[in-house]
Amino acid sequence: MTTYRERAVILRKLDYGEADRIYTLLTSEHGKVPAIAKGVRRSASKLAPALELFAHVDVQLAHGRGQLDVVTQAVRLPGARVPADPDRTAHASLIVEVADRVSEDRHPIEGLYELTQLALDDLARDDDPRRASAYFLAQALEFLGYAPNLSTCVVCERPLAPEPAYFSPPAGGLVCTADHLAGMPEVSVAALKVLRVAAAGDIALYRRLKLEPGLLEEVEAVLEAQLEHHLDRRLKSLQFLRRMRSPA
Repeated sequence: MTTYRERAVILRKLDYGEADRIYTLLTSEHGKVPAIAKGVRRSASKLAPALELFAHVDVQLAHGRGQLDVVTQAVRLPGARVPADPDRTAHASLIVEVADRVSEDRHPIEGLYELTQLALDDLARDDDPRRASAYFLAQALEFLGYAPNLSTCVVCERPLAPEPAYFSPPAGGLVCTADHLAGMPEVSVAALKVLRVAAAGDIALYRRLKLEPGLLEEVEAVLEAQLEHHLDRRLKSLQFLRRMRSPA
């Protein structure tokens, strides 16, 4: 079988048969690749330590006869690992689920692999994992072509004044004070600034921003509402995160 090497982020895994496991890999050159690791669930497997969910790996793959390629070698690449605590795992799950949803098998999207790897690395290092997932969602909406309009009112098309605005996913973005309708959530000036930095992809500036919990909640609310409006079904990871956020 013809083999090739790739750098990849592990998006999903599924046990198969008695000892095998099927992985969904987001690769740097080939896009999303479904692959099987044979015997990986056996205690003597040399592949298992590297092939963890959310891992950034260097893999050797062999083209399979069917839809699945075959993992023949795997080495964990240097970098922070996502800690196994519920909050970080939940946000990491959101990142990889969105990356999975926005991509098709073997159809690479320029920049998606790099964005996903960066987001998971930041999530593992940052004190608050929500910072990384919010930046990722803003950029994922750009990839999808569903980014909300953050500079002009989507009703009157005038530039937004430096004051709170209102958000409408069906309308595609922000609405000024004069044109907003009852029930539209308000977005503060501070949240607007964060959303614009994230949408612009200025990761260096974004990392320097001071994001208090309340401000992050505003940013998350806009990005999640916009994402869900344009997806054909709800994200399981986002539903789980919302249950975690709800008071007991």
